[in-house]
Amino acid sequence: MAKIAKLNPKVMDLQLARDEFLLFKSASGLAPRTLEDYTYHINRFLEKFPDVHDYNSLRKAIFKYFSEEVAPATRNTRLKYLRAFFSWCVSQGYLPANPTEGIKKAKEDINNIRHISLEEVKKLLEQPNKKSYAGLRDYCLMLVQIDTGARPGELFQVKVSDLNLESREIRIRPEVSKTRVGRTLVITPFTVQQLARFLKLRPDWWDDDVPLFATENGLPLCRQHWDRRMRDYCNKAGIKVTPYGLRHTFAIEFLKAGGDPFSLQRILGHTDLTMTRRYVRLSQDDIKEIHEKASPVQKLQQMGKRAPRKLV
Repeated sequence: MAKIAKLNPKVMDLQLARDEFLLFKSASGLAPRTLEDYTYHINRFLEKFPDVHDYNSLRKAIFKYFSEEVAPATRNTRLKYLRAFFSWCVSQGYLPANPTEGIKKAKEDINNIRHISLEEVKKLLEQPNKKSYAGLRDYCLMLVQIDTGARPGELFQVKVSDLNLESREIRIRPEVSKTRVGRTLVITPFTVQQLARFLKLRPDWWDDDVPLFATENGLPLCRQHWDRRMRDYCNKAGIKVTPYGLRHTFAIEFLKAGGDPFSLQRILGHTDLTMTRRYVRLSQDDIKEIHEKASPVQKLQQMGKRAPRKLV
């Protein structure tokens, strides 16, 4: 009879292991947004399979979980966070092996990168009421993201002291960067002008601890609140894009304008070129479509198909 591997008695259940893991990640300086993502994905799995008490049942639960029909990107995201959690459990002696071992990532379709055209960007930027604090804040936040490709979560934590209007730079501090590596972003003169307008509406009694893109009460913007406001603007403009989609839009337009992938990698704060290559492939697909429409050869073929001007 095969021996059933048990969870280490030191940790009575995976909930306790999860709590220790999250505490370890927090102490390691993990970005708040990433910590939230770990919490969400681990909790989702544990809530779906509450009766897992030994390694064999855990392994079966993993098989069931990754047999669900979901988008490739969703599957890969789940796998990334759970694999990291269970790998830590193995390193601590809480599990005999990683139950996600052997499960491969799904091949993602590059078309899941949601971006919008410059015409749609223009419509979106026309929606906020720039005469109000919240409206001008939203306008500037979208403008900065389109100008720099920064992650929304990073911009939520930018301070006024991180902004240098004279040098046209915004500093993303290491502690707010998703990769924990700081970087400096360049902004255009037009964005500088709009941010200067926005700063004039900032209350004098707010100190530097109040984020640049704070709420009207001086509190940090949260992802859920910003998602709702973006949905409202999109509905008014008749377009579909997420806050993260503006980052994708910047990347695609940067490459289409002749920017090189290595510069894009540094600007976006990618740790390697894996994600950047997806933007490259997508921008090349766009160029193919443009070429097919604009090629002189294509136009010559269309000329040949025109009806004769005179009757024979």
